[in-house]
Parts: sequence; structure tokens; C-alpha cells
Amino acid sequence: MRRHLSFFGLEVSQRGAAALPVGVLLLFIAALVLIAVSRTTLMEQRISGNEIRVRQALQAAQAGVSHAMTYMKAGGIDRVSPTNQADAITALTLPTGASYQVYFCDPSPSPMPAIYPPVDACENSSSLSTCESGFTTKARFGIPLVLACGRSDDGIALQPVVVSFARASTLAESPDNPVIGKGTINVQGSATVTNFFTNLTIWTGDPFVSIGNSGKTFVRNPNVPQPSMSDVPPPRPTSCTMSTNYVCLTDKTVEGPDVIDQDLTLKNLSDTDMFRNFFGTDIVSYRDAVATRVIQSNESVNVLESEDVAGEAVVIRDASRSVDLPGGVIGSRDNPVVLIIEGNWDQGGNTTVYGIVYVMGNTNVRGNVTVYGNVSVEGSIGGTGSLDVIYDPYAIEGSKRLGKPGVLSGSWRDWL
Repeated sequence: MRRHLSFFGLEVSQRGAAALPVGVLLLFIAALVLIAVSRTTLMEQRISGNEIRVRQALQAAQAGVSHAMTYMKAGGIDRVSPTNQADAITALTLPTGASYQVYFCDPSPSPMPAIYPPVDACENSSSLSTCESGFTTKARFGIPLVLACGRSDDGIALQPVVVSFARASTLAESPDNPVIGKGTINVQGSATVTNFFTNLTIWTGDPFVSIGNSGKTFVRNPNVPQPSMSDVPPPRPTSCTMSTNYVCLTDKTVEGPDVIDQDLTLKNLSDTDMFRNFFGTDIVSYRDAVATRVIQSNESVNVLESEDVAGEAVVIRDASRSVDLPGGVIGSRDNPVVLIIEGNWDQGGNTTVYGIVYVMGNTNVRGNVTVYGNVSVEGSIGGTGSLDVIYDPYAIEGSKRLGKPGVLSGSWRDWL
């Protein structure tokens, strides 16, 4: 028998009274589920938005690394003076609205900071005592550190990318004496060759004929202790005598033990093999992958006179022309050069070079030429001028990594 209940004058069946609270409970549960789903959806949207921001910031930072690479390939690995921000890479904005800022850092301060770069580097560039936004004239780092800070299009997400850049190796083997020639050495003027660090001055494949009437060679006095590589070679005597620092071994009448000539090992090397022994690759690959500057021989004087090539690996092309370098100083002891001449070197005027001069033809000296480092020639060496070569292992060591810059393998990281 169905019973009826009366509420406020309304009659409700017992079954309906039981269904009402159940319905209310179901509606409450549905509301809770709806709220939870809404909150989850909102959270997922936030997470998705944050992921998009992080990707934007990371892509912006990677764009900064690419910008740094292009910048260094175009101008060398230099850094800007804190008082001169004219060439600084300021914050740049991408088409997406994201932006980046690049800092160039010297990772070799002494002592090395405990955390490097500083953890607030991206937020406060003024705190970067060894990082500067850009770079200027020829104050090169050995292996510079690049810090690229990327921001999302709304500026909320910030992502750092740190990489180390290194230059391609320009030398496979460092020469250990001042003059190497696969052909004959027959200088009618004078050739003065000095080596304060080892006992070898001249090494040839063909006969050593003459270094001229006033030419001479000097090696370190055996009473002087072995110097360190960074020591500056002391001035040599003006005449072929013994001094506090030097002993004269070879002149126009005497060929001393510091000269090795008619060496069959050197003589029998092909030009390609000799080049590869020095530089580790062939000339075509060197031009493409290593050299920072390739110029034509008819342009060499203008380019080398008008532009600072210190700290660069330069190839001068066109074997049909003889190269005559401009007068003045090319390179420095701290920023030497590698000059590769694809042809003959016919040099007049007064020229000083710091680093390596490699000639893929013959050398004829008509002027006054001084080289601090090494001169190596695939052909013969002669001339009526003055050739003065002072072996400097410090300048040669500095010539090893002057090639095109690239990211150092294993140095990439996206944290500070």
C-alpha cells in the first residue's frame, strides 16, 4: 500500500521524498567534477603556455648563439671595452616577439669565480665583471664563453644558453727553428737568423749556399739556462761574436752545426705533404674551413694596409702573381698571424711580421724583412735584401688557434 506524506499542504509520495536528496547529491557531485575539470583544464592551459614561453625563450637564446657565431666569424673573437659600447650586441627582437641578449665572457680570470658566469647574469648585466655585451679591437680570449639570454614574447620566461667557442687549429706541428726551406738558400744580401730557444737555425732540403756577406746565425750561449716559452728573445750582437746571451755559429765563410742542409727527408717531401705536415690538411680545405681571411694577391697590399689582421689566419691566393706585403708591422707578439702565400713571395720595402709565414713558391727578399716566429718555404730562398728571422715560440704558440671560430664540443648547456 503506497503511503502519502503531506508537506505544507502538498501531498508527496514516499518514493519521491527519497529521490529528492539523491538528486541533490548527484548535482553536487556533478558540480564538483565540473569544477575539478575546469581547474585541471586551466592548469593544463597554464602549463602549455609556460612550455610555449620556455620554447620561445630557448629559441631566442639559440638565435643569440647563432648571432654570436656570425659576429665572431665576421670580426674575430674580441671583446668590447666597458667604456665603449658602440659595437655592443644590444637586446634584439625576433619576428615572434621574443628577444635575446648576448654576452661575451673571458673564462680565464684568476682566480676563477666559484660560479661562472654569475647566477644573476641574465637579469643584471652590470654584475658581469668578466662578461661584456659585445667586443672591440683585438683583445682576444683564448676560448671565449658566450652567454645568450633569451626571453619569450611576453617577457615572462627567461632562458640562458652558455657555450664555449674555439678557433680551428691553424697548425698541426709547431716548427722548432726559424727558417725551413725545401729548396736552396742563396741570399746575396744578408740573412740573419736567431734562435734563443734551440740550437737549430736553418733547415733545408737542397744545399745551403750563402746567407750573404753580412749574414750570420746566432744560438743561445750554452752558459744561459733554458728560457721559458714566454721569455722575450734578447737582442743579438751586431757582429758575429760571442756575447752574454748568444754564440755566432755561421757567417759568410763558416757553416756551423746549427745549419742542416741537403736533408733528404725534407727534400723528398712533395709540396702537398710539406703543407699537410705543417697545417694538418690540404690548402683547399684550409681555405674553406680554417682561414679567417682569403684575399687575392693583387688585393693583398690594400687589404693588409687598411685592415688589422692581427690574430688571423690569412691566405693570399693567385699563384700567377708574386706577393709583395705592405710595409709596416703585421700582427704582434700577443696577436700573431699565419700568412700563407699561394705563390712566390717577392718582398720589397720594410716589413715586420709576427707569427708564421708559409710560402708555397719561392722567396725573393729585396727590402728589409723581419719575422718574429718562423719562415717556411716550399721552394728556394734568395734575394739581395735583408732577411732577419728571430725564432719566437710564444708567437708561434699563439698562431696555433687563429682559425674560424666554432662551438666547442660538449660545452653547450642551458643552465647557469
